[in-house]
Amino acid sequence: MKASVTSKLFLAILSACLLATVAMGVAIRTSFEFAFVDFLDEQSATELAALQRELEASYAQHGNWDFVLDETQGPPPFDEGPPGDGRPPDAPAGMHEEGGKGAPFAPGFADGSRPHRPPFTLYDAHMNRVTHAGPPPPPDAVRHPLRVNGQTVGWVSVSGPEALINQAEQRFRNRQMQATWIIVGFTALLSAAISIVLARILLTPVKRIVTATHRLAGGDYATRVPAKGSDELQRLANDFNRLAASLEKAESNRRDFIADISHELRTPLSVLRGELEAIEDGVRRPDAATIASLQSEVAMLSQLIDDLYELSLADIGQLSFEKVPLDLVPIVEAACDAFRERLAAKEITLEFDPAGPHATLAGDPYRLTQLWKNLLENALRYTNAGGRVRLTVSSNGDDIHVDVQDSFPPVPAPLLPHLFDRFFRVDPSRSRQSGGAGLGLALCKHIVEQHGGTIEASRSEFGGLRILVQLPRLHTHHD
Repeated sequence: MKASVTSKLFLAILSACLLATVAMGVAIRTSFEFAFVDFLDEQSATELAALQRELEASYAQHGNWDFVLDETQGPPPFDEGPPGDGRPPDAPAGMHEEGGKGAPFAPGFADGSRPHRPPFTLYDAHMNRVTHAGPPPPPDAVRHPLRVNGQTVGWVSVSGPEALINQAEQRFRNRQMQATWIIVGFTALLSAAISIVLARILLTPVKRIVTATHRLAGGDYATRVPAKGSDELQRLANDFNRLAASLEKAESNRRDFIADISHELRTPLSVLRGELEAIEDGVRRPDAATIASLQSEVAMLSQLIDDLYELSLADIGQLSFEKVPLDLVPIVEAACDAFRERLAAKEITLEFDPAGPHATLAGDPYRLTQLWKNLLENALRYTNAGGRVRLTVSSNGDDIHVDVQDSFPPVPAPLLPHLFDRFFRVDPSRSRQSGGAGLGLALCKHIVEQHGGTIEASRSEFGGLRILVQLPRLHTHHD
């Protein structure tokens, strides 16, 4: 069974916390050990100095070490004193200042208190052991001289810090160690609790995105993720929402495209099938008028297929453009001449107004001719009889402007931004008598953009539609 992201994150946070906790515990323990040993070393040095002064003072008073009994000659000279004598249990009994052999060894403090003496061994001036108190120091222990009136009268050796740890000190040390590991254990439990909370809090947005991704992959393009804040996860949620919106729009466009293609292909095919069935049934005669009607439908179907093919090439960037320096005015004028008769048949006046003799740019003459013919075809289809269409070519220092305006009827303002969408038509009934397949203006937009220009739709001053095309100008010696 694979571990979840929550479990992995929990283990990662917990491991980091535990590692830090154990490291802290070891560091505290090590620091305590060194500090405790340093404390004992300092205490040992203080006690050694006091012991040296005490022994030197006693020797100066007696003149020799005879007042000290060797442990082989009788009872230990530093046996336990009676309870309440002011000595720690493991401190050696002392010798008072006035007495001979076997007399108690008194401390050297003026206030009468007895200092805590470390375990020691006393030697005379010739390194012969005189006596000892407590466990003997190791053989390699340092022997400190005892001097009286500038002469060495003896030597004293004390045990190291490890031997100085009495029961109370050992208990304190053990309690500190126990407390340290209790703190470490409690910190580990607290780290585990915090890790669980953090893992859940941090992964909640991720889980929402994962759930939404599964739904999106299943085809639910309306899925969205709540996005609040500005961190990386929230930016990921925003990107996911934009992706979902794009997929939803793409799916909607795909469905509309299929529906539009079906509609546009069905109409001419239905007309062709009806005409042919009428001829077979003898309802219509295969005369010139019938053949012309069939050719008209075939031409519409062929134009639709050509437009779809060119738009598909434009989508994949394969629509060819062979740009050469050319003058735009003759191309626009030739397109107007090609439509003049058809416009006149519908009693539509065509006006062409070139602002100058030349408007040079780098372009594809075939595609630019297709552009102006599509715009004029759109004006022809949607302008009422008796109206007018005017084309104006003008230029400034950097751009060429071609303004195509027609008369009534107008395009509703909310629909103007959608005129260059594929299969979009102002007439919701999609009657072929009122327009084409809705691909011409979409192809116009692609041609203009491939020439580095822009195309915009707005309300015409004649009451109809205005299409403004802006193309970059190519400077030549004619300018």
